[in-house]
Amino acid sequence: MNRSKKIVTAALVAALMLVAAPVGAQAAGKPANSCPVGFDGGPQTVEQILANPRSQAALAAGVVSEAGIRAGFASVDKNGTGRICAKVSHGLATSNKPNGQYLLNLVDDNSSVR
Repeated sequence: MNRSKKIVTAALVAALMLVAAPVGAQAAGKPANSCPVGFDGGPQTVEQILANPRSQAALAAGVVSEAGIRAGFASVDKNGTGRICAKVSHGLATSNKPNGQYLLNLVDDNSSVR
């Protein structure tokens, strides 16, 4: 193959890659489980967080109110999907901190709002 044919072939391949990349990204859509690794419960609503045994124990002990949990949920839900990810980390489960038995590790899910 001569030099000009190689350049044309390379340009065509590059153009096809540029056209195909956005199509593949759009076809992928939102991830099925949009929580980070380790947050195996999947995205949870505020009602699910309120029903969590640790939340129920904190409410029963008077450590927090339902309004406080709802406000905390809203502050974590940065993308506005109405879902966040929660887990009990080993550090919180074995913590000597006051009220450590009630704490959950909360992060926003990775979904984008479309």
